[in-house]
Amino acid sequence: MKPFGILGIVAIVIAVVSLLNSFFIVDQRQQSLVLQVGRVVQAYNDPASTDNEAGLKFKVPYIQSIVTYDRRNLGLDVPNIEIFASNQEQLLVDAFVRWQISDPLEFYRRLGTQSEGELQLGRFSETAIRNALGTKLPEEIISGQRSELMDLIRDTLSASIAGRGINIIDVRIKRVDLPADVSVRVFQRMEATRQQEAEEIRARGDRDAQEITATAEKDRTVTLANARRESEIIRGDGDAQRNDIYAQAYQKDAEFFRFQRALIACENAFTKGTQIVVAPDSLGLCDEFIDRARQNGQRGR
Repeated sequence: MKPFGILGIVAIVIAVVSLLNSFFIVDQRQQSLVLQVGRVVQAYNDPASTDNEAGLKFKVPYIQSIVTYDRRNLGLDVPNIEIFASNQEQLLVDAFVRWQISDPLEFYRRLGTQSEGELQLGRFSETAIRNALGTKLPEEIISGQRSELMDLIRDTLSASIAGRGINIIDVRIKRVDLPADVSVRVFQRMEATRQQEAEEIRARGDRDAQEITATAEKDRTVTLANARRESEIIRGDGDAQRNDIYAQAYQKDAEFFRFQRALIACENAFTKGTQIVVAPDSLGLCDEFIDRARQNGQRGR
């Protein structure tokens, strides 16, 4: 084979390799950095950007290289963290961190590779969890306050790892193990605390019930007193109006008024068992009625 033919084949191979090395694909789930002599010259599909920069891209062959990171939310398990609570009782905690590479340029400068970032994040997470849980009692860690502790750990971890291009989305404690003897003491303390809270609630309920009963009794007494006073006022007004009517009737016709009162007395005397001790004289037509009333009274004895 002629030398020119060999050189031609070599040139073609080099050209093909160079052409293939000139293009790369940015997946929509990834973010890429273009490096030139170790310096970042271009970033594609940065999470901070609203543009979708995924697709086929060009770089200078042999001079520029590509570093690719995951663009999605990532999960990191932080298992078997030994923690001493505020009462020096030992706990074994498993945690889970949800995070994202939010700034690929800073991530590359400070951490380099994604595996190194996970390693550093795990260390920072262990420190943040120890610092947060070390100030709490075991029963506080395993009780309903866990969500508040998770928020505290997340904020602490975000502050400690700031400037490394990492965004902490969430931190969760998956498991808290206690030694057998510690578990018994913890649950005994929790039971005593709940009993104390129940007694306090019961005492407050009794006190509130007494206050409500006393208030209701006072309102009842006041209402009855007001009702009696109003009834006496109404009764007095009625008597005054009655006397006024009687007086007016007597002034108009005194004989007719006496006659009407005699009829009323006779009508009342008809009641069975009524005894007339003193009766008016000369009632005219009522004498017969009065005699019958006296007879009814005598039979009723």
